[in-house]
Amino acid sequence: MRRKVFLLLNIIFLYSFAQAQSITPKGEFLKDSIQIGEPVAYSLVVRYPKFLEVVFPDSLYNFSPFELTKKVYFPTRSDSTYSVDSAVYYLSTFEIDTVQYLKMPVYLVNEFDSTTLWTGTDSVILKQVVEAIPDSLAMKTNTKYVEVPMEFNYPYYSIGLGALVLLLVIVWLVFGKTIRKRVKINRLKKRYSRFTADFDYKVEKSFNNCEAILKLWKAYMETVSDAPYKKLTSKEIIQITKDKSIEEALIHIDRNIYGPKDESLLADAYQKIKEMAIRSYHQKIEEISNG
Repeated sequence: MRRKVFLLLNIIFLYSFAQAQSITPKGEFLKDSIQIGEPVAYSLVVRYPKFLEVVFPDSLYNFSPFELTKKVYFPTRSDSTYSVDSAVYYLSTFEIDTVQYLKMPVYLVNEFDSTTLWTGTDSVILKQVVEAIPDSLAMKTNTKYVEVPMEFNYPYYSIGLGALVLLLVIVWLVFGKTIRKRVKINRLKKRYSRFTADFDYKVEKSFNNCEAILKLWKAYMETVSDAPYKKLTSKEIIQITKDKSIEEALIHIDRNIYGPKDESLLADAYQKIKEMAIRSYHQKIEEISNG
């Protein structure tokens, strides 16, 4: 019996692998040239058999030499046989290479593992803002009278600069603490919005990929906690939190990672760890506000 089950699993795996070989994601820039720091749209599209599951890169992916500005996902379109997923990534670069290249992965998720499928490499040209200066310039003779400005008054400049520096120091001493708090809170809000969006997307698109979802959660928890969550095991996290609901959630997630799959309580487990992240975020905001 075990041999038949093993043989069946191998047949399913080989069939999925064969299907993956026929899937070719397409990625391309929607402009031929850009300037430094200017966002450029990059389109990613993949057509695949309807029964397969495909996941696109999220904001944690390294887009080097580009930086992600924002991303827009579009609903999956399906017919009786195939599905099509698409997204547009808005990227910017601060590198100075004349031609810059990018290729993107698409992840084919199955019950046992995931397969990475790559687009072809596309390129975009960096436009030079400063044109080349000629070696020689034509000189034009002008004998008209030109009034020479009077010498710059450095003492007044020094006094004005000193007054400005003193004013900035006073402002910093009076409002510096408030400014630092506001900067920290704004950063926390941005990270929180990015985390909730990425977490919901992963749960929706790759529900069975417990390890990736748990990794995303741990990475965010480090931003709102002093504990090194990424290095901790579930058992160590349970000891730190002393939260019965989190203990049950992590135990169920670990069982789905290392043991037989049981999805009956998986959605509830994801919701519990997300709620803990939300509580930790609000506690961190309150801690900074009252600090």
